Amino acid sequence: MEPTHNPSEDWGLTSAKAWMVEYTVQVDEESHRHLSMIRADDVSSVHQQLLHELRKAYQTSSRVDVTVHRMEPITTNTDFLYFEGIYAP
Repeated sequence: MEPTHNPSEDWGLTSAKAWMVEYTVQVDEESHRHLSMIRADDVSSVHQQLLHELRKAYQTSSRVDVTVHRMEPITTNTDFLYFEGIYAP
């Protein structure tokens, strides 16, 4: 007997999306602007991964102020007509 696959069994599985996060980090008197792509399932996972990224990048700093400007999932829907005829090989 061949194994069967029931598509209703996959309802709980989610695929991670790519998220674009634009933020500014203020360390002492310096300001650094960042743009990161984070792969995560939801916003709370994005927050956790962003904190991990910040801890790794600024581990020697005692205080870091972060301002998130934009956090949104990346879609791959593009209108190729905007680029038609602009680029040539």
